Amino acid sequence: MSASILPRFDPATDNPWLVDRLSAAVWVFDIDLGCVLWANPAALAVWNADTLEELRARRMKETMSPAVLRRLQQFQADFRASNAQFTELWTLYPRGVPKTMRVRFGGVRLPDDRVAMLCEGIPEGAIEPEVVRSTDALLHTQMMITLHRQDGSTLYLNPAARSAFEGRAERLLDRFVQAEDQLRLQEALARHGEARVTARVYTRVGIRWHELTARNCLDPASGAPSILISATDVSSLKEAEAVAQDMAHRDSMTGLPNRLMVEPLFNRLSTQARASGATVGVFFIDLDQFKVINDTFGHPHGDSLLREVARRLLALRGADDIALRLGGDEFLFLALEARGESRLELLAGEMLQRLAIPVDGSGRHLVISPSIGVARFPEHGEDAQTLLRHADWAMYESRARGFGQFRIFNDRLRVRMERQVQLLADLKEADARGQFDVYYQPRHSVAERRTIAVEALARWHHPLHGTVPASEFIPLCERSGVINALGTFVLRKAMQQQRNWQEMGLDVAISVNVSQQQLSDPGFAALVAHLLAETGCAGNRIELEITETLLVEGKRTVHENLDRLRALDMRIAIDDFGTGYSNLARLSDTEIHCIKIDHSLIAALPRNAAIVQTVIAMCKVMRVAIVAEGVETQQTANWVSRHGCDELQGYLYGKPMPAAEMQGVLTAEQGTLAVADKVQE
Repeated sequence: MSASILPRFDPATDNPWLVDRLSAAVWVFDIDLGCVLWANPAALAVWNADTLEELRARRMKETMSPAVLRRLQQFQADFRASNAQFTELWTLYPRGVPKTMRVRFGGVRLPDDRVAMLCEGIPEGAIEPEVVRSTDALLHTQMMITLHRQDGSTLYLNPAARSAFEGRAERLLDRFVQAEDQLRLQEALARHGEARVTARVYTRVGIRWHELTARNCLDPASGAPSILISATDVSSLKEAEAVAQDMAHRDSMTGLPNRLMVEPLFNRLSTQARASGATVGVFFIDLDQFKVINDTFGHPHGDSLLREVARRLLALRGADDIALRLGGDEFLFLALEARGESRLELLAGEMLQRLAIPVDGSGRHLVISPSIGVARFPEHGEDAQTLLRHADWAMYESRARGFGQFRIFNDRLRVRMERQVQLLADLKEADARGQFDVYYQPRHSVAERRTIAVEALARWHHPLHGTVPASEFIPLCERSGVINALGTFVLRKAMQQQRNWQEMGLDVAISVNVSQQQLSDPGFAALVAHLLAETGCAGNRIELEITETLLVEGKRTVHENLDRLRALDMRIAIDDFGTGYSNLARLSDTEIHCIKIDHSLIAALPRNAAIVQTVIAMCKVMRVAIVAEGVETQQTANWVSRHGCDELQGYLYGKPMPAAEMQGVLTAEQGTLAVADKVQE
């Protein structure tokens, strides 16, 4: 019906006519101004008003909720469009007191051609509070509630749905951006009677993400089969998920894709290469001396350097190439080499030049250079992990030959890898076959001028390969799960040896390295207590060496084990200290007895004297014993002794040796000291 046939209402002239004609509570509400224009006596009673003038003076819009205002504006639009009428259960608040009644709403045109609302209160019996509350909730909720016939045509929209779908809600099918989402909903309804779908839908403000919950029901007005849908706008959540997804797959510092993207990006490039007969080069890039930069110039300088490396890698890309950051100072570069080209070696050489970056500051000049390993698809492997591993091996090979070089994976490296696989298999039987042994390296006391402690070091005597370096087989033990058994073996042997030497009058403590896997075992402290009781060794003669990272970042089990070990009177030492000392504040909160300065720092003396002096000063703040590792010359020994190190360990004082040889050294040293003491007497 046309809006032009709306009945007109003039408050100045129509009052007698309405009073005579209507006996129910009737009032006219100005939707735009938010106030009552006219009310009959019954309506004045409803609104708890003494006079019409007093009621008209109330500015109800000022206390009206946004949901109510939107609903009234929807009524107004319907009145204009079709002279519609509505009957709903409403709660009014005259003078702040809630009053619930059923109200019939219709439109009337004012003298100025604006559309107001004619309201007629319909008396009925007492209304249950649950009904009142549910009706009010339906009005105010942000959830979009709609009722549809089985063919999808719309029977009802609550105010939130009306606001969202106005102009787009004639049929349920019209809501969905992708028809398959609507089909999924229909299939689930047919199979289970209910469904939940998250889909993109058309709304009045554009395409949004909605989570829809639907169920089959009956229309309460007609009894016909219907579909009731409640929808929630989850667009913000979807946008946040998209951002989080991007952040999870992108390095926050450089903006490059991260390790999680290696496989999907490689698969995309290798598929392209396979179709054209091309080659994919996998470049594993590690920055030489990056830790020195962090230690010398600070982490902000190091972060800036990583961003510069990323920028230069991006500048090297061809149309299909991809640069990634794996973490730390490790980068990956995937490059496409067309059939018949020889691009990869040229690209590796260009990387060496472009990534050689000078760093100046604090009176020092350093040059960061890359070590690069290259593997080729499909020659050296057909999957990302295999090629990444091969490129990593080639990178280590290039670094072993000096900084700033590249190597391409080859058969010789493959043989080395096969050796690793064989050693990994042999490790499982090494303990049972008695192939493990413990060597000891002396720790020299500056003050007492003698060996006061030794470090217990595992050795593997392989029947075919001879003595396997610890640097090679310890990582294999960790990978194979043998590390706990090996750790127990070394601890038992060290405790037995300490007790034997103690009984011989050789007073020397023994330090033993403990792995993360051992300390993460809830039963580790109990095992150590058992070994002490079994061997008769005193707890204070055994020192356990752990890494700084393990102490600072270890789980609760690690710290619980350390507390129990201290209760056994055991000493705790930090091994390889010097590259992560930014965590000093957290370390100082933990009871530490000894710190061993990393051998790489000692080996670089006197070039990095300032760094080592800083580390020593920090150790002194913590009031712990300081051991310098990697002391190989008398000049180095003199320097670290003069600057405050308590103990020295390194080839100058002895390489790791079997227990019998170590015992001979200790006995000879004890005799020499005894003679010196007699001479002084």
